[in-house]
Amino acid sequence: MQIAQYLNQEMKSITIREGANQVKLNIIVPVSPQEPLSVIERSVESLSRLEHGDIAKVHTTYVIDVHRPDDPRVAYLQSKSHLCTIVRTHGRGRRAGAINDALDKIGKTDYLAFFDVDSRPDSNFLVECVRKLEENGAVIASAPRYITNPDASLTARIVATEYAILTDIYQLLERYDGFKQFNGLVGVLDAQVFDNRGLDESTACEDVDITQQVYLGGGIAVLAERTCVGEQAPGTLKDYYNQRTRWINGAYEGLNRYLSAFVRAKIPMSRKITWLSATALPFVIFLFSPLTLLYGIRLWKSCNDIKDFTIRVFGLILHAWILQVCSLNVLLRRLFNMQIEWKEMGRSDI
Repeated sequence: MQIAQYLNQEMKSITIREGANQVKLNIIVPVSPQEPLSVIERSVESLSRLEHGDIAKVHTTYVIDVHRPDDPRVAYLQSKSHLCTIVRTHGRGRRAGAINDALDKIGKTDYLAFFDVDSRPDSNFLVECVRKLEENGAVIASAPRYITNPDASLTARIVATEYAILTDIYQLLERYDGFKQFNGLVGVLDAQVFDNRGLDESTACEDVDITQQVYLGGGIAVLAERTCVGEQAPGTLKDYYNQRTRWINGAYEGLNRYLSAFVRAKIPMSRKITWLSATALPFVIFLFSPLTLLYGIRLWKSCNDIKDFTIRVFGLILHAWILQVCSLNVLLRRLFNMQIEWKEMGRSDI
């Protein structure tokens, strides 16, 4: 799709539905070949506790990539009569391809909810996200994130602190109508956004790509502050580095693809400025590492003791410099046309 077509998307024409009792919602959970059965079991248990409120119909589809037909994870999912299971042996497009395959089979629906196998949403997550979408005429809704495995390692502990900062940032962006990107598209979306397109399977971060398309078309993402969703942090420094390298590669792609489109787009300046800040910041983040000390006042309230406080503050400074190294890695690989590979992350058994 050309840039001009993004600007012509009629996102503002998405219908605001009156009366949630007619709403249909489909949940999609992509599962990579490396995901352990125990984490999938926790995922099924977690999603089964979601409240539906006045949503008339909720269907859940797991899309699982396998290397062999007798994968025990497939047998487990197929044993759950309330679930729809799509088994893929080709792995085309990874996560984006899995979601696209599910979209092809689901057919007509009102809302789509995306989760990862490590997503642990509050029970009111669907209800609150649908409420925010309908109240604001929005396209994407999600909630503040928290880390479910903060005690797994020092790396996970630092990421948990980072997520606390991100929650404050999301709340500011919500207040001042800024650009909001929810990792993995974990949240609820108006299904009409996929009427004429799927996720781009060639991008580094399909979630970033589709969110940018939504904003360029005049749509918005909103924060449901009455609920939250947990997810796992990388347990090792290597996993963390690989994950952030891929994310920053997605930011690079966004700048490369959409900079001129955002400049010309007829959307509020607040969204343009915050989009540019979000995509460009990782490449100069070392300049802002001293600000971590100022944020220490906010962190102190949630710390157990001085040792915990010290670890968090200096961990965040280290975090900023690691992101800078990731950014340099992305720039060098782009300069020399080197591939940035998708690498699977280890999971905690929660």
